[in-house]
Amino acid sequence: MRNFKKVLILIVMLMLCITPTKLNVVNAGATYRAMCVLEGNTLQVLNEYNSTAKLAMASTTKIITAIVAIENCEDFNKTVTVADESVGIEGTSIYLRKNEQITMDNLLYGLILASGNDAAMALAYEIGGSEENFVNMMNEFVKRVGANNTHLANPHGLDAKDHYTTAYDLALITAYALNNDKFKEVVSTKTKVFGGGEYQTRYLRNKDKLLFSQEGCIGVKTGFTDNAGRCLVNACDRDGMRVISVVLNCGPMFEECDRLTEQALKHYTTKQFVVPYNFVGVVPVTDGDKTEVSVATLNGFTKTILKSEEDNYKVEYNLSSGLVAPVTTETVVGDVKVYYNDKIIYAADLYSIDECKNIDIKHKIDNIIENWFN
Repeated sequence: MRNFKKVLILIVMLMLCITPTKLNVVNAGATYRAMCVLEGNTLQVLNEYNSTAKLAMASTTKIITAIVAIENCEDFNKTVTVADESVGIEGTSIYLRKNEQITMDNLLYGLILASGNDAAMALAYEIGGSEENFVNMMNEFVKRVGANNTHLANPHGLDAKDHYTTAYDLALITAYALNNDKFKEVVSTKTKVFGGGEYQTRYLRNKDKLLFSQEGCIGVKTGFTDNAGRCLVNACDRDGMRVISVVLNCGPMFEECDRLTEQALKHYTTKQFVVPYNFVGVVPVTDGDKTEVSVATLNGFTKTILKSEEDNYKVEYNLSSGLVAPVTTETVVGDVKVYYNDKIIYAADLYSIDECKNIDIKHKIDNIIENWFN
């Protein structure tokens, strides 16, 4: 009995030690199975929990369906004839009817705003010729963008074997997709009305509630199945940042994504340390038809950093003390380095943006001889 009490006390002590650590690391009160917050422009992870776990993702699948369809569509006004395979799909629907005429554009809105599983199938058959072929296109796409822990089995997100992603992969895929103007237009649309005449008028309202309440929200996609739970991918453009928040299997998904977004915006800032194609100074030149050449950066460097650590970064430009002509626009005339706590985190060459010809006496004589005999 005494030994049992000792074991019980030890277990309680371990629980007391472990629980606060998890809450501190994972954010107290969090109710998600996995989470990732990504800055969409720099692709830097700002916050994460279990972000590489392979999980079901329900209708957030349709982010991939949409971008694959968009990238493979030449005419969004094209009219599609709804095939029998796209009718009566289980789950959320825009209630397509066999042989109904509907544009690619409206199918995309039906896919995202109403989360239509039938719209997903109609797009798959129109773009891929079959569900299987379109799913293959989806799997090729995720590998191409670096979402290596994602595999798709269908275009709509209903629970299926070998249909999974990670919070990080979803954030990465979304960051890529939001660079497409058409994708961004569709996911950020609050309401859409289309149809009428022979077919019913459809009134669609975006299921991402944050689109109606969060400053800078550009929407993206919700999802739910019994296996996946409630899932949300939400994006917000504010203060020069694009914060993409993903929660998987999260009851209060809107509240959590809103909190995670505000937390990221409070603590982080995106800073352009080196501006591309930017004039940085001049370097003197001897024996040339100019006395100096202008110097500029070629590439830029932007990083999302903690606001509290901004003073720990330093940018250092080093220019040549002097050059001898000739100088071309490919001449390296210095370098730029970015330091974090005295550690180099970025380095690049600087280039002359002027050409400077050689005019010394030997060069002139060589030119005279060359021209004389030619």
